[in-house]
Amino acid sequence: MKDLSLLAKLLAEEDIHVVHRNQPTAMFDVLNRELSLPIWKDMSKTVQDLFTLHEVGHALWTPLEMMKKVKEEKISHSVVNVLEDVRIEKAVQLKYKGAVKIFNNAYNELINSNFFQTVGKDISNYNLIDRINLHYKHHTDVPFADNEMVWVEKSNKTITPDDVIDLAKELVAFIKENPESQGKTPDDKGLEVADMGQPSMGDNSDQDEDSVENQEYEMPSSSDSEETEETSEEEKSGGSKESDEKSEETDEETSCAGEEKSDEKSDEKSETKEVNAEAAADGGGDDSDMTIVSTTDNASRKSSESMLDTDAPKFEYSQIPKVDLKKVIVSTTEILDIFKEHYLNEKKEDSVYWDKTLEELNNTKSDSKKAVSYMVKEFEMKKSADAYARSTTSKTGTLDMGKLHTYKYNDDLFAKVTTLPGAKNHGLVLFLDWSGSMAHNLVGTMNQLFNIIWFCKRTQIPFEVYGFSNVFNRRMGEKSGYAQNFKSGDMVLNVSLLNFFSSKMKTQEQNDMMHYLYMLANRWTYRNWRIEGYPYQEPASLSLGSTPLNDAIVVAMDLIPAFKKSAGIQKMHTVFLTDGASNEIDNKFVVYSKNGYVTNDMQSIRYGTQIITDTITGKKVNSKDFGIGRESQTKMLLSLLKKRVPDMNVVNFFVAGGGRSGKVNYNDIRDVVDYSMCQSHNEMINLVKKCNKDNVLIVPKGQGFDVTYILPGLSKMEMSTELDVEVGANKGALKRAFSKMSNGKTANRPLLNNFIKMVA
Repeated sequence: MKDLSLLAKLLAEEDIHVVHRNQPTAMFDVLNRELSLPIWKDMSKTVQDLFTLHEVGHALWTPLEMMKKVKEEKISHSVVNVLEDVRIEKAVQLKYKGAVKIFNNAYNELINSNFFQTVGKDISNYNLIDRINLHYKHHTDVPFADNEMVWVEKSNKTITPDDVIDLAKELVAFIKENPESQGKTPDDKGLEVADMGQPSMGDNSDQDEDSVENQEYEMPSSSDSEETEETSEEEKSGGSKESDEKSEETDEETSCAGEEKSDEKSDEKSETKEVNAEAAADGGGDDSDMTIVSTTDNASRKSSESMLDTDAPKFEYSQIPKVDLKKVIVSTTEILDIFKEHYLNEKKEDSVYWDKTLEELNNTKSDSKKAVSYMVKEFEMKKSADAYARSTTSKTGTLDMGKLHTYKYNDDLFAKVTTLPGAKNHGLVLFLDWSGSMAHNLVGTMNQLFNIIWFCKRTQIPFEVYGFSNVFNRRMGEKSGYAQNFKSGDMVLNVSLLNFFSSKMKTQEQNDMMHYLYMLANRWTYRNWRIEGYPYQEPASLSLGSTPLNDAIVVAMDLIPAFKKSAGIQKMHTVFLTDGASNEIDNKFVVYSKNGYVTNDMQSIRYGTQIITDTITGKKVNSKDFGIGRESQTKMLLSLLKKRVPDMNVVNFFVAGGGRSGKVNYNDIRDVVDYSMCQSHNEMINLVKKCNKDNVLIVPKGQGFDVTYILPGLSKMEMSTELDVEVGANKGALKRAFSKMSNGKTANRPLLNNFIKMVA
């Protein structure tokens, strides 16, 4: 399949979207520039190449407007399809000389295998359009009368789509005026069940509404759906070439029947038979061009169905959308305004909670000041040590006058210079899980987060902090809407990014935001609120929701490059702080043509093997390569993110512990720990103990991230780092106390500690 996809893209000379589906034939959707290839079995490579070449021809030379015109003027789709096939196949063979051999060999193979169901039948009994079709499909000894050869030659001389349409009109008129050219309809029982055919010209016409609602829609592109019912009409009415208005209406209503459910097909066919019976009883109908049908074109459809691999997995295709960052990001200014209006009104009623939380926050800031300063110094030392380790020494070519006196026994008389590697400009974007399950860990999370912010401010590292939420748009009616500009095939996102902090904020804005978030976080902590003052309710639009982590990863593909460019970042660090698996992105956006009008809808991508394409990088990922479960989609999207922004660390801080104790247990981490780290229950238990003791468990490549840091509940971590020693303690006690204090400066700040390691 990969070979066919690549061949199609190369031949089409554009980045068309190539997909593989359980469908009877190759089809090209000219509206969405999508080539849909069946999943074949028992088919030679030559025939597969033929079908691919054929559809690439439609991609290159069949415009969408052509099928609109065919429908509006009620020209036989069957006739137009045959003539258009002749035109585009000729163009393909002229453009790609190697295609000539493929067409010859493949069509000979198809004819010998009775693909057109002509074996044992008298070709002279077929109507003119069928014989033209067989002639240009390399069938030998196709008979034509002298007045018919004119049309064979005209078919080969069409250059433009309008030439094809004009010729189709003329040919239909000729066939109607010349009964000998209409032939005798072969006894091809069973052809009426075919809905789509061999390589055909697509127009996405007449998608059934019920199939869309039932998530059965597969972007049809066959131009021949109406012909199928018309073929049945001919067969059931004894070969009549005309029908009344009722049959014409039936054809329009049942086009693209290949996308409908089987019971719907049966109902429609029964209805069509009744209409046809009426037409036959009335003795005729109108002179619509739609009554001229290619039997061989329909026969090829039936043959195509037998070549499908019905056991092949179902593929669900989607692509990364272009995100409108203005729609998805809620600015710090807007968040501050929401907080101010809400909390200041609450303060007027009762200021106890306001004053209490502000006092606690100031104490936290004071306690952290020394620790942050210590870690800034440690950071500078780590940078210096790393730079020295990567330094290089070289000779300058200039004599070192201090060594000149040693010339008799020393050959190294030249001065040397030590070159230190240039330091990179680092940047941080942190995505914070704003879900309900984070409630009891929010106070600890805020304490950890504030330390990172204070550190980045001290070291002048540009940063942005976003809470990812699916609540904001739902609560803010006037702002509701999707985070993207839709294109067909785009994943549908449902996320807002709450820009809580930025390195560009003023100090007062930063302090206000910290206080508001600290009040919001304390709303769910285990405390005696009767004594300390009952907490205010949080603003509804900023309340906690579910976990649209995957949506946030998609947004990051546009957000992070923009941040890098605006801040002049050379080395990016992207951190996701979460406490559980993500919501799955369930739907994609689809665009299709119905009754000549372009419309759109949502289609599920949950069921089947997911294939996601990033149209910016051209990279594709397949869910079968990333395991099963909800985490599979997360891993796929992270893979695409890292390809979009290659020079970047993508890290996950996974808060595993919860409850009052904040301790981690077996069930919290079993799905996160890599199998290479733990192969037995006992080993897992030991890892759990280590995590609770060290306040961190490092999992390389965990869950698709470059590294995952598993943390206990952040409420478990005390931020105090004071020297605790008794009066008169000996040297050993002093040493142990000092060591404990020093270790505590980092151990109780796992986010900051591990971030420093990355940056340094």
